[in-house]
Order: sequence, then C-alpha cells, then structure tokens
Amino acid sequence: MVQFNTRSNEIVLKLVYYGPGLSGKTTNLQSLHAMCMDEQRGELFSVNTQEDRTLFFDLLPINLGYVYGNAIHLQVYTVPGQVQYDASRRVVLGGADGVVFVADSSEAKMQENVDSLSNLYHNLNANRLNIKQIPFVIQYNKRDLADAIPVGVMNRRLNFRNVPFFEAVATRGTGVIETFLAVTRETVGTTFRKYHLDKKIKDFDEMLALIESNIRSMVREMPASEEVPAAVQETTVLRHSEVSVRDLPEGKPADASELLEDALKSNMETARLFSELKQTKDALEKKNEEMNLLYAQLDRANQDNLKTRKYLEGLIQSVAEAIISFSHDGRILTWNAAAERMFGYTRSEIVGHSFHQLIPPSRAGELEQAIAQVNTGQTVRDIPSVRLRKSGQEFPVAITYAPIRGSDERVLAFSAMVRDMAEKRSLELRLEHAETSSSLARIMPHVFNELANRLNPLLLQRSILLEQAEDPQQQARLARLLASVDGTMALLRPLIMVLAPSSPRLETIQLNDLVQEAVKRMEPEAAATGVVLDSLLDPALPQVGLDPEQVREALMGLLRNGLFAAAASPARRVRVATRAMGGTLQVVCQDTGSAIPEPEKGRVFELSGAKGLESLGLCVAATVARAHGGRTSVRSQEGVGNAFLMELPMTDAAVPSGSASLAGQKVLVVDDEAFLLECLVDAIGSWGCEVTACGLASEAVQKLQEGRYDLIVSDIRMPGLSGIQLFEWILAHQPDMARRIIYTTGDSFDPETRAFLEQAHLPHLGKPFDLKKLKQALQDLAASRA
Repeated sequence: MVQFNTRSNEIVLKLVYYGPGLSGKTTNLQSLHAMCMDEQRGELFSVNTQEDRTLFFDLLPINLGYVYGNAIHLQVYTVPGQVQYDASRRVVLGGADGVVFVADSSEAKMQENVDSLSNLYHNLNANRLNIKQIPFVIQYNKRDLADAIPVGVMNRRLNFRNVPFFEAVATRGTGVIETFLAVTRETVGTTFRKYHLDKKIKDFDEMLALIESNIRSMVREMPASEEVPAAVQETTVLRHSEVSVRDLPEGKPADASELLEDALKSNMETARLFSELKQTKDALEKKNEEMNLLYAQLDRANQDNLKTRKYLEGLIQSVAEAIISFSHDGRILTWNAAAERMFGYTRSEIVGHSFHQLIPPSRAGELEQAIAQVNTGQTVRDIPSVRLRKSGQEFPVAITYAPIRGSDERVLAFSAMVRDMAEKRSLELRLEHAETSSSLARIMPHVFNELANRLNPLLLQRSILLEQAEDPQQQARLARLLASVDGTMALLRPLIMVLAPSSPRLETIQLNDLVQEAVKRMEPEAAATGVVLDSLLDPALPQVGLDPEQVREALMGLLRNGLFAAAASPARRVRVATRAMGGTLQVVCQDTGSAIPEPEKGRVFELSGAKGLESLGLCVAATVARAHGGRTSVRSQEGVGNAFLMELPMTDAAVPSGSASLAGQKVLVVDDEAFLLECLVDAIGSWGCEVTACGLASEAVQKLQEGRYDLIVSDIRMPGLSGIQLFEWILAHQPDMARRIIYTTGDSFDPETRAFLEQAHLPHLGKPFDLKKLKQALQDLAASRA
C-alpha cells in the first residue's frame, strides 16, 4: 500500500515482480541494480535458500527524485516462484501498488506460467486487491530460447486484461528498463488519480513524461557482452537458517501459517530497515565528506583571516598617523608604531593606561564631547587639538574619532587617528621653499641672460673707456666704477660658471698645482672659521689637458663648501686629496660636517639644491667636471662627515701651438642686442678683421648666401630664427662653415641650449666675457681651421 509522508512530501510505492520459478524475476532486479546510477539505487537485498534460490523475496529500493514537489521512492520486490512457497508469495504481495508478471517464454514452461498467473489472482484476492484494477504489466522473458513460444500465442493465453507487454532477455538487460518504465508510469498515474493528487498538477501527462525522463536519465546502457548475474556480487544475501518447529519454546502452540507470516514480515521489515540503514550510512558518509570539505574551507578561511589580520596589523603599524583604540572608560587598548614615535611612549608603557594621560589639562572635557558624538554612530573627523608627548611638550594635532562596532552593531570601543600637525607644518614650509627654489631656478636663467647682455658691453669697453678719459679726476672716478663692476663679477662668477659656462680651453697642466693654488687662496677663510685645511696629493699624477681657470674655480667651490660644513662640527677639519685611478684623475674633498640627509644627496650638485653661495661651489664643480667629460659624486655618514669626489678624464690638451693672426679674417657677428653688437664689431675690428654685423639670424643667412666668411660669432637666443636654427641652416647649405662658429650665450642653463652645445661640440663663451677671452677664442678657432 502506498505510504505518504506529508512532512517531507515523500511517496513510497511498492512494486512486485511475480511469476513462476526461474522465470527471471530476481534477474530483472539484478539488471535494474546494475544499470541504475549509484546515487539513485539502494542495495539489492535477498533472502535465499542455501542453494541460492529465492526463499522469501528480493528488495531493490529506487529513488526517482522530486517530481512536482514530491519525492517518489520505489520498493521493488520479487516473490519466490517455487510452488511450496505460496504463503511467502501471498505475504510479499500484500500492499502492492503495481505488479509485473514475468513469464517464461519456453514452451515447456507455459503451463507453469498459467498456473502462476492463476496463483497471482488468488493471492491478490487474499490481500483484497483486484487483478483487474491494480496496475499490471507482463514481461515475456527468455526470448532468446530456441523453443520460445510466439508472443501472440502467449498473449492469448496470459494477457486476459490486454495490458502492456514486453519481450525481454533479462540476463542481458534487454526489455528490463522498458518493463520497469511501464509499471512505474502505470502505478504512479493510478496512485495520483486514486488519491486525487492529479488535481494539483496542471499537466498530468507532462508529469508522467517527466518520470519516464528521470528514469532514463538515471540508468546506463549495459554492454552486450556483460551478463547480469555478475551483479549478484553486489547483493546483500541472508541465508535461510533452517529453523524448525522443534526450536520453538515448549508449551507455545505452533501455527505454521502464522510462523511463516511473522517470519516474512520480520524479514521484510529487516530488509526495509537494512535498506534505510544503508541509505542513512551513505547519507552520513556524504555528510561527513561535506563536513570535511566545510572544515577544510573553514581552515582556509581561518588562514585567510589570519593573513588578513596580519596584513591589517602591518598596515596599521606602517601608517604615518598614530592609531589608538580605547575602551569606554578611556583605557588604551592598542598603540601603533607611529604613536610610539609621535608621543614617545612604547606600547608596553602606555597600553592599559588612561587616554587622558595624553591630553593637556587645558583640554579637559574635550574627549567626553567627542565620544558622545561617536556613541551615536558618527565619525568625528579632523578635530584640531593639542596633545602631550612623554616629555611634557605640547604639540598641535588633528584627530579623527570613530566607533569600533561588534557583530551586533553595538559600539564596543573607540579609535583615534592622530595626525601631527607640527610635522605637517614643517613639510609645508619645506614644500614652499622647494617651490620657491624651483621657481627661482626657472626664472634665474632668463634673468641672468638679460643681466649678462647688459654687463657684457661694460667688460668689452672698459679699456676704451679708460683710454678716452683724459681728465685724471674722471679716470679715477671711472676706475672706481669699473672696480665695482669687477667686484660684482667676482660675486657672480660661480653663478656665471653654472648658468653660462664657456667651453673649456684645455692646456697641459699638473692638477696638483691647481689644488695647491686653490688651497692657498682658501687658507684665509679657513683661518677665519677655525678650520684646519690640509692636503694629501699624489706626486705621481701625470700632466693632462685641463682648463686651469675652470678647474681652479671648481676646486675652490669644493673647498669653500667643505669649510662651511666643517665650521659647525667639533672636529673642524677639511682635507683635499688627489689620485689617479682607472684612466681618470680624482680629487676628494673630505669634511667633518653633519651628514647630508638621504633625500638631499641627489640634489647637492644641482642649482635647485643649493642653500647659499657656499653650496653653490658644488654646482660649479659639477658643471666643470661635466664640461671636461667627468662627473661628481658624494658619500655621507653621520659622525664621519662628507666626501665629495670630482673625476676628470686624462685627456691631452687640444689647444694648437702658437696663436693665429686675426688680421684680414672675414668675421660675421650675429647678436640681437644692438649695443653689445656694436661693442663686438668695434673690438673685433680693432684686431684687423673685416667685420659684418647682423642683428638677426635671418640677416646672417642672407649674408652667407651673398658671400663667404672665415669665422662666425653668434648669439643663441634671438627673436625669430635662433642661433640653433642658424646652425642647422649652415649644416644643410654650407657644411664647411659648421666648424668655424663660436657661440656667445648667457642661457646655456636652458635644457635646449645645453643639449645643443653638448651634441654639436662647438666652442662657446658664456656671457658676460671680456676682450681677452673673446680674442683668445677667435685665435684658437682660426688656428684649428688653418
């Protein structure tokens, strides 16, 4: 009888395979067991005789899954076919919801089929079941036998209800699924209609089709070569124990029919319980696997949480702001590394103490006001305040208070993120200074270029002015004026060498001589500051090609910077040393001053990093070294001092022997400053040259197209066509003139101008320059092109 479990929406149906002995009933169940997926079938359970013949029944639980919200489970039984077990058949048939009659197709078994069908009729009646109403399917098994009776004949003899029938060879699985599908479809359909469950289903035929689809999806095809009986190895078998009436307790009446019925019911219950136990065991094992999987996932989640916690702790420890958490009573709970640096307390010193310990008395009550707001769920941001360091010093801060919530959203504690505004103000001042320095560095080259253009005529005309002043009083006044100009030039010389350096004029010279001369010039300044200045020179240095004036200024710049740094140190010592190494001459200037901060090391040789005229000497040294093809570097260590290194290549002097005459040389002079152009024309003309003046580079192009020139003196920064564009025109149209140019500029600090001069390798004079340098540069250029 159908069983309903309304709590879990389960429907349990009982199907019975009936037929004569050895017709293939158990083989059908074994076939089903072999073809069903593991997750859809239970364990095949048999109660057999000692000769492996079915004694009582076979049981195969099958789960059809959920169909329209109902979990349908089938309990599939077989009955013993032997004649002597009629009582067993009657008991197993009780409560059946559907019947499959398995007939043997052998001609010799036809009468047994008829007798068994008649026996089925009587046993159904005994269980108050009507053979004409119960879902009923016939299977003609063993169709592979040589003496198999035709299906039409078997139908006339057995299929009195004209029910669905199927041909089968159960040992090969043929026809087994079709028979099972038919009886399942009929049984489910009849049961749903009988109990009016079909009324709840919109399309009942579609539900039956779904059941058929579910069954087909849960079975697999059996290979033709496989014999189904091999599945018996997976069957749970209970052996008949041969218990007799003599084994019953004395004095108890023995009724064979009752004993058999009790035994069958007991075994059927045992089989059902065993099946349920097996299913429960499988379910528990599956749950255990799921639990193991969940445990592994939980373990991974714990590991991830641990990593996240360590990451967050590391993040909190690495931030620049102090992050402090404290309880409702003000007790400090956590304290990060920034808080240690900011307040001066170590974590062990402050954790557990009151947060009020960090608040000045003048700010009493401030914390309670902030906490009152945070308790309402707000985050109070950037409150300006004052806090106390461990030393008792007050310092300005900005504080952000936030709640720390538990899983139930209750505020468990509070956090305070403290930003040291004193440090921020210091950074703002440094930023302002850097921006100011950067602005000056951008403006200064252009201002200096204009200043150089104004000073240059004074330097070029000084001797003419002195000669033309006839009155002694005027001469004296003019001499004082020019002395003031010389003083200005002396102050500007380091800046001139950085912003408008001239190309080096190499001479064969001994570097040690230049070092000794620079040391001698700096001795008065060393004595005035109380600094000991000494030298350690390598006597084996070779003579090399250097510009003595430029290198001397560079050495004096290094020494002046060292004296300034050492004057503030207890040791007060500066040492300069020379050596030859790896094809270079090296000059090392060591001082005992304070170590240079790491962020500033990369800028000490730049104009933007200069902090005064003293440190400007480092920029001069770097500019001179770069002009000679060398380099500069620095090493600094607290408590030891600083070591500045200037490296110069060992090159030969490029100055030709003797000076070429300028008389008769045709010189083209190009400059947009009218007065400076006039002074240049007068000076070069006084040396016997034929001079052509041009105020613009475009005019110079016209002059070059009209005639030939021996030398060209040109400015670089000019309106319209620049000196660089003029050189490009010469390269394209008169390439032989490309090495007969000398440039004058006060703007070589400009990146474009510097790149052009370094790439073109052309001689150039930095403005302002005097007549001596100009004449010497022209003579060198004329001699090199002679």
